[in-house]
Amino acid sequence: MSVSQFSQSHFLRGSTLLVLRQHGLYVSQRNRRGVAWLETEIPYEELLPIELEYAEPAPLRIPPASAWVALWLLAQAVRYLLQNHEDNLAFWVAGLGFLLGLGAVLLLRRSRARTVTLVTNRIRLTLHDSSSQRAHLETFTNELRLRAHSYLREEYAHINPLGPIELQLHRLKWLHHLQVLSTTELRTLSTRLTGRVSLDPLKLMGQELETPYVN
Repeated sequence: MSVSQFSQSHFLRGSTLLVLRQHGLYVSQRNRRGVAWLETEIPYEELLPIELEYAEPAPLRIPPASAWVALWLLAQAVRYLLQNHEDNLAFWVAGLGFLLGLGAVLLLRRSRARTVTLVTNRIRLTLHDSSSQRAHLETFTNELRLRAHSYLREEYAHINPLGPIELQLHRLKWLHHLQVLSTTELRTLSTRLTGRVSLDPLKLMGQELETPYVN
């Protein structure tokens, strides 16, 4: 199954929308208020290679000694207040529990956040690695790669023996470098273009000769 777009919303990072268009990848990222801070369309010529990089959650770290000292001082202050305001015991205990719980939740979320980065030749997009969206993102990435390969083949893999040969050879080698053309396809198209089986430079008595391409 192929998909033409991928979207994700995160309460901290905002939203991301990726759409496969006719000539490139449309990217839109908005903050939590819905204001766009990135909106662009990247041509398929500038995207390859395309990969996904997953970042494992960072391990939980033991708070430094200063944090334990601060916690101990806070506990002493609360203890003093409790001793002098016994009527407010429930209030202070609840407040302390709330603060400690909030701090633990924030620390846990920050240290265990998982991310996935869509890596292209032009842009790197870091997203929240949601287990419910992972398959969708991988399918979209494969479709993006196939769309880019198909577009480059259609636009740049044609040859014309009556046109500038050097320019066309450079284009074919570029497609081969991006893995749009296989080595066999490169050799076949180059032979049809130049009439030579090999693209290795001709040499005479150890000196390289100018390649005799004839239209």
